[in-house]
Amino acid sequence: MYLAVYQITINSISGEFAISSTISGLLISLHFAGIMIAPAIFGEISDRIGKKPVIIMSFIILISGLLLVYFFNILVLIATGILLIGCGFGVIEGVMSGLLADINSERTNQVINISQMYFSIGAVLGPITALWVTEILGGWKQNYIVLALLFLILLFIIARQKHKKINSEGGMLENTISGSPISKGPISMMLLKERMLILLCISIFIYVGIEESAAFWTNTYFHDVLNTEKLGAYALSGYWGSMIIGRYLGSRFEEKGNIFSSVGLFISFVSLILALIVKSPVFNLVCFVLLGFGFSVVWPVLMATAAKSYPKYTGTTMGIMMMFGAAGGIIVPFITGAAGELAGIAGALWIIPIFILLIILLQKKLKDLK
Repeated sequence: MYLAVYQITINSISGEFAISSTISGLLISLHFAGIMIAPAIFGEISDRIGKKPVIIMSFIILISGLLLVYFFNILVLIATGILLIGCGFGVIEGVMSGLLADINSERTNQVINISQMYFSIGAVLGPITALWVTEILGGWKQNYIVLALLFLILLFIIARQKHKKINSEGGMLENTISGSPISKGPISMMLLKERMLILLCISIFIYVGIEESAAFWTNTYFHDVLNTEKLGAYALSGYWGSMIIGRYLGSRFEEKGNIFSSVGLFISFVSLILALIVKSPVFNLVCFVLLGFGFSVVWPVLMATAAKSYPKYTGTTMGIMMMFGAAGGIIVPFITGAAGELAGIAGALWIIPIFILLIILLQKKLKDLK
């Protein structure tokens, strides 16, 4: 839901401070910069001191960022708030995904799919909620205080939780969310020498990049190419909504995650190519919904594979994956936008099927490594 608020209020911030599109772009990048930097740092810390204190710390960072945006009308402080929110946001998603993997080691793919299903529900409901809060409470900033209160409630709930972690021998570690014996050197450097993790990082970089490119440029495509902005909004909602269905289905089949991912990527590949060839508004609407459905299980499967591959270092592993994913979310949409300047948005979107083929090839390499 926060992401929806962020995407909607960036226009309000730009208008209120009369800033250029370049500065607006910088504000957008700050959020992803936080997601890129913080999880890699705090993920390793979570493997050393335990996940619970890091999760609590990241909630405090996120809430602090929300309060900075709410209470101050100085652009530099708002920008700082956006960066802090990105830091807390990325660490929460990465470390809590690692925690889910720790305490559900026999059904990692299932629980990560379920968690991402709820993420997609938030993405669908968020825009409506954000507009409602703005209208009822009188201004875009009110969204930030509402979110700060919600995250504060969640912080108290999570701080009271106690979890048992299953170690590699199948015994129970009674002290909650604590790490296994770990390397004395930097865990990140050790893991980044692993060929499997490198392939997973490249895959998540490409996947998040094309997922965000599709989300960012859907409205532009429907407006510029099909002359129907209204259907573009429906297509974007359908894109995220179909992910809910796909992730629910993915959660029902623990051992079939890789098959679901491959089939989904093929569906996305075909649906987008058909959309770019057959430029019919209603047909394209259906294609973009299928695109989201096909994408739905890819992120959970990649993250679950990473967690299962390095069970002693789930915090660090998830942090590294979040870092590469955020980098893809910054770079690939930028490349798509730059290509759109040269070839038009319809031409630029051909980048996505090419990258889908790359992920399929990388998945084949990962399968061979197993």
